[in-house]
Amino acid sequence: MIKNYLKTAFRSFKRHKSSFLINVIGLSIGMACSILIFLWVFDELGHDRFHEDIDQIYQVMEHQTYSGDKFTTQSTPGILAPTLKEEVPEFQYIATYTWNMDFLFTKGDKSLKENGLYARPDLFHILSIPLLQGNRDQLLTKPNSVVISQQMAMKYFGESNPVGESITLNNEELLTVTGVFRKLPENSSIRFDFVLPFEDWLKTNDWALEWGNNGPRTIAKLHAGVDVAALNNKINDFIKERNEDSNVDLFVYPYADLYLYGQFEQGELAGGRIDYVYLFSIVAVFILLIACINFMNLSTAKAGRRAKEVGIRKSIGATKGSLVGQFIGESMMITFFSLLLSILLVEAFLPVFNGLTSKAIDINYFEPVLLLIFLSTALFTGLLAGSYPAFYLSSFEAVKTLKGAIKSSTGEIFARKGLVIFQFTLSVILIICTIVVYQQIQFTQTKNLGYDKDNLLYFTVEGDLNNSWDSFRQEISNVRGVTSISRAGATFMGRNNNTSGLEWPGKDPETRVLFENVSADYGLVETLGFELAAGRTHSREFGADTSRIIINQRAADVMGMDDPVGKFITLWDQETEIIGLVKDFNFQSLRQEVEPLFFRLAPQYTWRAYVRVNNSEIQNTIAGIENVYKKFNPTYPFEYEFMDEQYAALYRSEQRIGDLAKYFSIFAILISCLGLFGLSAFTAEQRSKEIGVRKVLGASVQNLVLLLTKDFTKPVLFAIMIAIPISWWMMDSWLSDFAYRSGLDWWIFVLSGSMAILIAWLTVSWQSIRAAWANPVQSLKSE
Repeated sequence: MIKNYLKTAFRSFKRHKSSFLINVIGLSIGMACSILIFLWVFDELGHDRFHEDIDQIYQVMEHQTYSGDKFTTQSTPGILAPTLKEEVPEFQYIATYTWNMDFLFTKGDKSLKENGLYARPDLFHILSIPLLQGNRDQLLTKPNSVVISQQMAMKYFGESNPVGESITLNNEELLTVTGVFRKLPENSSIRFDFVLPFEDWLKTNDWALEWGNNGPRTIAKLHAGVDVAALNNKINDFIKERNEDSNVDLFVYPYADLYLYGQFEQGELAGGRIDYVYLFSIVAVFILLIACINFMNLSTAKAGRRAKEVGIRKSIGATKGSLVGQFIGESMMITFFSLLLSILLVEAFLPVFNGLTSKAIDINYFEPVLLLIFLSTALFTGLLAGSYPAFYLSSFEAVKTLKGAIKSSTGEIFARKGLVIFQFTLSVILIICTIVVYQQIQFTQTKNLGYDKDNLLYFTVEGDLNNSWDSFRQEISNVRGVTSISRAGATFMGRNNNTSGLEWPGKDPETRVLFENVSADYGLVETLGFELAAGRTHSREFGADTSRIIINQRAADVMGMDDPVGKFITLWDQETEIIGLVKDFNFQSLRQEVEPLFFRLAPQYTWRAYVRVNNSEIQNTIAGIENVYKKFNPTYPFEYEFMDEQYAALYRSEQRIGDLAKYFSIFAILISCLGLFGLSAFTAEQRSKEIGVRKVLGASVQNLVLLLTKDFTKPVLFAIMIAIPISWWMMDSWLSDFAYRSGLDWWIFVLSGSMAILIAWLTVSWQSIRAAWANPVQSLKSE
């Protein structure tokens, strides 16, 4: 029986080559797209979950309340971890760690910059960091020690064991290597090449020891079986009990969930990257559905050709169940053949996909989950694609099929058109989403931020530059092409340093406002191009400007000052004069509104240099800056970036989403068109006699082409009408996450609909023109 079914299936494939090829190509592309998306989803869901005892690892976080608004942050006081460990027995291990920093390491004649952080010793007991050399219990317990990665060890010490060896940090400190670890994988939120003792960092950052100051992060491992809800109740006022002015509610949050569910609004969980995981999972299923619909449509459209086979089988005793099994079996054969092709496509395009998503996904065919993805995708596709044709074909009555009385009913034709509508609805939604995402990205890149980000380069002030800044600045100013130079303790790409320590006349004692605090040197406002609305900037001509600040318009609004210049406020209990007012500018992502900000003249707290250059001869100007940099800081490499490139990187996540949406839209449309192409060929063939008669009676080629294409135009128009409100709702919801957005213009929907119609016409026009040009004698001869 099975042998007979296989023989019949191969004969059917051979007889209907065109529909077989269309089905295989469509299913292969559809499954390849879906497998790539599922690999990405699998990687996202596994982010940070490779650590042992991950269910016991928690991030210690804060809800800070400012006049009713809750702001959630991972920043904590540097003194928090040891105090919690001492007083709250639920914590088994707890560690403070800083943000990543770039430091210069020197060994012999090798001197390179490496990326790492400072941390307390428990970090190596909380995270599953594979230790290759050293004693885990002794890491980071001694000052001037360092734990380095295997790659860093090979770079500086070769094959020899570096434990106990020395290495120089920033040309100043001699460190002793106490351990070597294997780097955490790409799907880890925390990654580094070296770890230094947190106590060393505190020597120059003792502000972190105050309960009112936040900065470092705190991560903890709880004892097994701890009631987390009870623990959060217990530590909620932990900081308030030690700082009466505190507005902090302390809590722990599962570390495993932080990557996907890390967005909070008003102290409540508000999603995060998980939204994109859901979105692309739906896209993967949609693409599979589009491919399956091709199979269903072509199979049912050509059902009449297999009707006699069904009739004969039924007349010799075949049951409906055995026929359903036969046709689903044929579907599964095509599907598994397509799966093999799709795996080849995945292997071919995986490097490009990794580049698009900034992932390092590889395929391990012995990974059970991966095999499950392949098999479940194939089974889902085969059963879905084959079930409708199988039940449709097996429902034929034997007598009617043998008499040749099988014709498509009106209901069946409507069902086929409904599937086409469904296909194009999904395609039009994807087109609209792609255009909206692209338009929003363009909006973010071209919006006037309130300062000039073009032709502005920056680099870190480090090494000898800290001691010779004034001389360095003077020489850089003389480089041809440099128009101005200054420095700041801010990136202007997000919050870096903030405080609620401002008091002003008339302020409600209950009001707490978080101000961004920008440490600045002379000339910063001019160099970045902030627009001065009133007053002046910091200037050497006015003597002690260190007790004077410049505020932005938003800060003036918050303080209720119409004319703030010349007014006195209190900053950290010190009387401070407002000497300037700058217009609002965006220093965070456009997802956030402009927040209140002030510039404080504090060169000692600046760490980033900004240089404005002319657009002409820019390479020569950079070469001149590098020469001066090497003269003042010879042991450090000159590493710079442009501000506009850093700003573009701020929206890299949205850019990736846009790129993925674009490519998957193209594939979805391609698969839809394959189905439309097959249906149009079938329709043209079925109506060949009608076309012949019409031609004999005088119908022109244009009339015949219009006659054939209008049957496919109506479903596409219906699809557009359905897709527009759905995509409008989806994109309006997505754009609502941005405080500044491009909007949903009417032309996006008109353009997307026009593209869908044009693509559909181009797809069916070949078959329509071919049928219209055919010799009517050939089609009428067979009557």
